[in-house]
Amino acid sequence: MPRSLLPAALPVAITLALLTAPPLAAQAPQAANTAIAAGTAPKLPAVEAENGDLHPADLDSPPHLEYGKLLIGKKATQVLLDEQPVVSNQQFRQTLARTPGLLVSDQPSPGFFNVNYRGLGDPHESEFILFAVDGFPVLADWFGYPTLYHTPPHQQIERVNLIRGGGSLLYGPQPGPVVDLVLRGPELDRPAHSRIDLLGGSDGFLSTYVEAGAGSADRAWFLSANHAQDDGQRLNSGYEMQGLRAATLWQPVEGQRWTFDLSGFRSSSREPGRLTGAQFAADPMQSTATTNVIWIDRVDLALGHQRTLGEDSELNVRLFHWYMDRYSRRAAFTPMTAPPPAFTTFDRQQFHVTAADARVSTAWGEGHLLTFGSTLYVSDSPRYQRRSANLSGERGSGETWSFAQQRDNRYAALFIENAFQVGAWTLVPGLRQEHLVMGIEEPLRLASLRRAAIDREFTRSETLLGFGATRLLDANWRFYANASQGYRPMRYDDLANPTAELAGINDPDPARSMQYEIGVRGNPTPGLMIEASLFRIDFEDKIEQRVVNVTDIERVNSGDARHQGIEFSIDWNLLAGRPGDDALVLFTNASLLDAEIVRSRNPALLGRTPQFAPERVLRAGLLWKGADGSRVALTGSHLSDQFWQDSNLPLGTGAATIPARIAPVTVWDLGVEWPLLEDVRLLAGVNNLTDKIYYNRVRTDGIDVAPRRSTHLGVSWRF
Repeated sequence: MPRSLLPAALPVAITLALLTAPPLAAQAPQAANTAIAAGTAPKLPAVEAENGDLHPADLDSPPHLEYGKLLIGKKATQVLLDEQPVVSNQQFRQTLARTPGLLVSDQPSPGFFNVNYRGLGDPHESEFILFAVDGFPVLADWFGYPTLYHTPPHQQIERVNLIRGGGSLLYGPQPGPVVDLVLRGPELDRPAHSRIDLLGGSDGFLSTYVEAGAGSADRAWFLSANHAQDDGQRLNSGYEMQGLRAATLWQPVEGQRWTFDLSGFRSSSREPGRLTGAQFAADPMQSTATTNVIWIDRVDLALGHQRTLGEDSELNVRLFHWYMDRYSRRAAFTPMTAPPPAFTTFDRQQFHVTAADARVSTAWGEGHLLTFGSTLYVSDSPRYQRRSANLSGERGSGETWSFAQQRDNRYAALFIENAFQVGAWTLVPGLRQEHLVMGIEEPLRLASLRRAAIDREFTRSETLLGFGATRLLDANWRFYANASQGYRPMRYDDLANPTAELAGINDPDPARSMQYEIGVRGNPTPGLMIEASLFRIDFEDKIEQRVVNVTDIERVNSGDARHQGIEFSIDWNLLAGRPGDDALVLFTNASLLDAEIVRSRNPALLGRTPQFAPERVLRAGLLWKGADGSRVALTGSHLSDQFWQDSNLPLGTGAATIPARIAPVTVWDLGVEWPLLEDVRLLAGVNNLTDKIYYNRVRTDGIDVAPRRSTHLGVSWRF
């Protein structure tokens, strides 16, 4: 089907599906279960076996309904982190080893997270993926600055849910998938418990993680604190970070719950600077910046309420507020033998965000399930930049003002999804309507610019549609298909870059995606899980820069790309069927991608491969899960060669050249968690086991060298 035909047909199909009652289910449904006290919600009879357990085909999948969000009808992967050793140093390469298709772009500091998916966009600060914590995005600002500078300590993550396709209908915009980090927290009816993890390692690595909690029949609490530091492997590449969390749960009566969650995070990450190709070849461990640093402070507050509405419905309401302060000190990159830069730049961006999310899920008719709700979001984000001759000045320094901007956005969304049971099929149409208003005012314009100061408001309304279908082929195999729309909102810099001669008419539309997926997931024999799917993503109206005249530029929607391929995963417990609960899991997953730029204002880009779109993202590993709590994981990640810019060309000349291609690389990691005593476990690991010297992250100002081999050793005391 031509790509222009299916998106045009989607509104008609979804409107009919939402407004027209389907035929009755072929068999009588089970009663909906809304027992909040048991941690459940209204359920779909078609996804459970007669005894209430999941069908074998749905093992290792996230719940079909969670926090009022329908996950059925979408390709979704669940990884339980308790099944693998403790991950230290916020190593996403290991945490995401069993989630196919995610590309992790490594850099020296673990304070930043760079991930993309199926070749969609630059992985820089994960701008094309929506990262969430407990079902709510954790980005600096959903709109204008969708960057990821913080995730909770990985010891606290219970599971990772990777939701493709229809994720934009559930959580909000972004063309890529949703990575939802579901945390452990307060639990009712759990005796007092504590945990202390102490780790030390190479390069001055030290880490402490402490938690405690307890729960009665109607109340529970959870506290945690963490600290980590590292001197780094290059000059000026160390970091330090701290975090605190306090959470409570109150169930006043059966069928009602209140939750309160307060967390804080602070980090200081030094930046050793990027390299040219020649510098990397001569000495990849050299530094070109000795004073650069970025500071992050963040506080999150969340209040939640969950209650049953009658026998078949449930309400989920959550209120959020967070404050984040991003402060950087950066000077130009210079070789160690050259004179130091004449000045450094202090750049501060603050984010004050308040949001509310309300969802209702209700079982109705012959086994159908309806979810609907609304999200409201407001943010205030001032930014300013100053210069200073003091290269090591503290925050607040900078005697010369460069520019100042006041930025804000106001957003509202309405959404509805329904899971219809039609015989053996579950059909899931969805609709999301969004309205966004972004304002940018420039009290202080950069003096070198010829354009006038910016004072504008930008308004957008977006309609997102999706349709999913799934059915059990038998108890061991499930078929699924999904077609869903998504988009990438404009960033502040797309609309009003404070350092660019943007023309007054500058007003690009969001880049949009249309995603199709069809696949099967199965459990053909005990201990063996297989999943395979075909996918296609049409990413349209990519934002490119156009020269208007000698002084002015404009950001315009002028590029389309097509991403298609095959994705599969295999998890095989080699000890399945044998006595005991020990498991030895051999796993592998792959994303095989064919990506191409199919439209561009620049004819030279036609037929080129989009940036950061390797043909192969492969992972494999061996995981030991002992019944005594022992865990050992050997995991490998392979990226084939890739281009770092759409032109597929090098940048610069002579010694300043940055090569066009990023070389293929395979990296292995080892983790161990082993019981020593009843309450004490040994923690050990080696990151980059073979000490590979490589990079897979490049920006226009140079190469970010990935960390070399590092080791850690410690203990975990749980009582």
